[in-house]
Amino acid sequence: MSAHIYVSGDTAAPSFNLTNKNLSYIFRVSPEGILEHLHFGSRVEPSAHYPSGPKRLHRSCTLDFQDSKLYSLSDVPQEYPVFGTSDNRTPALHVINADGNTTQVFRYASHRIVDDKPMLDGLPCARGGDSKTLLVTIVDEVAQLSVELSYTIYADHDVVARSSQVFNNGERSVSIEQAMSSCLDLPAAEYDLLHLRGTWARELNQERMTVPQGRFILESATGTSGNVHNPFVALMDKSTTEQHGRVFATAFVYSGNFAINIEKGEFDSVRVTTGINPFNFRWRLGAGESFTTPESLQVFSGAGLNGMSQIWHEFIRQKVSPLEFYKQPRPTYLNSWEAAYFDIDEDKVLELADRTKALGLEMLVVDDGWFEGRNDDTSSLGDWYSDSAKFPNGIETVAQKVKQKGLKFGLWYEPEMVNPESQLFRQHPDWIIGVPNRISSKGRNQLTLDLSREEVQDYLFERIDSVLSSGHIDYVKWDMNRNMSEIGSFALNVDQQLETPHRYMLGLYRLVDKIISKYPNVLFENCASGGNRFDLGMLSFMAQGWVSDMSEPIGRLPIINGASYLFPPSVLASYICPVPSHLNGRKVSLKTRAEVGFFCAARGVSLNAEDVDQDFEGLTRYAKMYRETADDVVNGYFYRVQYDQNEVVWQLNSEDGNTVYLGYFHILSAANLPFRKAHLVNLDAAKQYRLVDSDLSFGGDALMNMGLDLPYVCAMQQSDADYLEKGDFASRLFVFKRT
Repeated sequence: MSAHIYVSGDTAAPSFNLTNKNLSYIFRVSPEGILEHLHFGSRVEPSAHYPSGPKRLHRSCTLDFQDSKLYSLSDVPQEYPVFGTSDNRTPALHVINADGNTTQVFRYASHRIVDDKPMLDGLPCARGGDSKTLLVTIVDEVAQLSVELSYTIYADHDVVARSSQVFNNGERSVSIEQAMSSCLDLPAAEYDLLHLRGTWARELNQERMTVPQGRFILESATGTSGNVHNPFVALMDKSTTEQHGRVFATAFVYSGNFAINIEKGEFDSVRVTTGINPFNFRWRLGAGESFTTPESLQVFSGAGLNGMSQIWHEFIRQKVSPLEFYKQPRPTYLNSWEAAYFDIDEDKVLELADRTKALGLEMLVVDDGWFEGRNDDTSSLGDWYSDSAKFPNGIETVAQKVKQKGLKFGLWYEPEMVNPESQLFRQHPDWIIGVPNRISSKGRNQLTLDLSREEVQDYLFERIDSVLSSGHIDYVKWDMNRNMSEIGSFALNVDQQLETPHRYMLGLYRLVDKIISKYPNVLFENCASGGNRFDLGMLSFMAQGWVSDMSEPIGRLPIINGASYLFPPSVLASYICPVPSHLNGRKVSLKTRAEVGFFCAARGVSLNAEDVDQDFEGLTRYAKMYRETADDVVNGYFYRVQYDQNEVVWQLNSEDGNTVYLGYFHILSAANLPFRKAHLVNLDAAKQYRLVDSDLSFGGDALMNMGLDLPYVCAMQQSDADYLEKGDFASRLFVFKRT
């Protein structure tokens, strides 16, 4: 079934039903011209009349909307609400108009339907294809403002893509204080909320909670989408599980300051608004100008949280992640950081290349330390020239020599930053994010370049282009290790200073788009101190991301599990780290380190020579496994089977369903534990599944309905029973072949 947009009812007050085979998004125009939300969920056939909608009745101590008797916006579900005309909930739009007040009333003016999906100017967004878009214009004639609301429905994805564009039709400037990309008003009910919270090295930890009365805000004001809250939220019925129940989810396609407001009002309805964080934001909109919001994506699943994740995973792979790497297995790699840190030169790179080749890995990545004067983290960011002492013939020549060994070659950059101790800063001290008469705070001895300035963008493009143009670079790790502080631009007027963070993001997107458009076959990895900017905005340009600096596998379990609610394995990168871990001191077996990393598509090694030599045989074995399973992880289907504080079970089905991987991770050992089992999901009930490296086969129906006995954990093993290895941090990777 194709995507359809049905329009019914009076031409002055129509109803709209955006629908595909599974999903419907329905709203209507009230007699007053207000866009009233009716339904987001399972498919509803188009109709002239729907059985549920806003009520018209008198409530004590509520205001009637202007001249409309018995009509109060205080409990009307709306598509794009404003503040203060009988609705005091969080608005989607808040503008100081030319008269100096914030009162607006936007009424329906017109609509049009277009095939496919218009792209957003200067902003990343989901691609179209087999889709239709409804564009609805609402107008405030008094304030001389209008808003065009965009809704895209897809034939094969249960996703609605939304954005808004605000127009100043008057002759005087106005000030946008808040312009959200979407509003979703859900009917009164008891909902749970799931979000992904954390900090550096503990990103994307899931938290499920009851939606409280009042307003709960997930936000960032650091200049990045941040590692404290990811720009994603899911609301669900309290009875919803991984496999059953309704889920309403939103993700924001943006990499800067954001806010997702979840507000349970006085009448128990729940409003979710998503957009640029209004805190420390203001946008001067001149006469005849417009402002476009980033894109908000909304998903509905009637099949629980795993059902929601499958929708997100397939949509991100097909409509968000770069098409050049769609279905393309990621190369296994050795990263130089743990092997050399800043002490890297041509001889060491070539030595590492030989080691990479011997391990059976496919790519060598040279991390920090390759550019002019970079011997520690106090200097040289911004001076993107090969260090003449370390690489007298240039990094491009070294890359060519590595490729002649039959390997791919990758390079680390941190383009958005500058050290005060650098040629670039000495020449252009005003090229930073900063404000007059203040000392700029530093992070990792560095400052943030002002990417709102085209001359900064052009300088960075020229420097990166000068290396990539050699044709010897296959991969770039794009890092970013500092949030914004003392936020301002020396290039903007006084009344535009609060536009700086958004203008920065527009500049970053312009720079990245320009580079990747010229080098579409270079694999870019998004990194920001790990997951400090792990979002759909950056992943629209870069096919994978470094989800966290927590490379120790037990610390990574909650991070990968949380990430999986939104992100498919195809965008996740991981490597086998040293022991004991530099971050938490844990000593974890090579087996567990490799098996946790198995569930990320980009898989590698970052170890020093001594560690490699010590575990050489095991590393070559896992490198072989990684190569042989790379296609399955990029294109397969990931499921969370079990997750608690001490046990994690993940399942990955190959795209054709012929291979099933089940990862079991047991964290802390204990005496005399109960027997446990895991119920596999999404198997063919009528087929047999042979357990690789055994003589056992099981029916798909048995694995799903009876479950698979998990290995027993006991330090006092007394027999040949199916025990897990002794001690803490144990794992087992089961592989089944469908017969």
